[in-house]
Amino acid sequence: MEHVIDFIKLTKKLADFLETNLPNEGREEYIQSIHDLLDEREILLKKLPDLSNVIDENVKGELIQLENKLKGLMIKHKSTIKKDLQVLQLKKKKTNNYSNPYGVSADGMFLDKRK
Repeated sequence: MEHVIDFIKLTKKLADFLETNLPNEGREEYIQSIHDLLDEREILLKKLPDLSNVIDENVKGELIQLENKLKGLMIKHKSTIKKDLQVLQLKKKKTNNYSNPYGVSADGMFLDKRK
């Protein structure tokens, strides 16, 4: 039963950590901390016995609620990172188009792309 309590505590710690907003600076450290907590949680999860008949319904409900909360927070962070990557790619494309609007020909000759 002690593994279950440790698992719940670690899950709550991870949920509290994920509730903080994704920082703009130091994102790599933030994500690494999440990975470390998930790794610890995975180790504890492997130590857990079959919980179907060991724990009561209140603890099961709490675990399900925590899992749903974690899932929602992880999806939120993933969408934020995905959106930031899309903005970065768009900025790169716009910068490249601005610095080289016509494309450069090797001999200074204009090539018409129409046939």
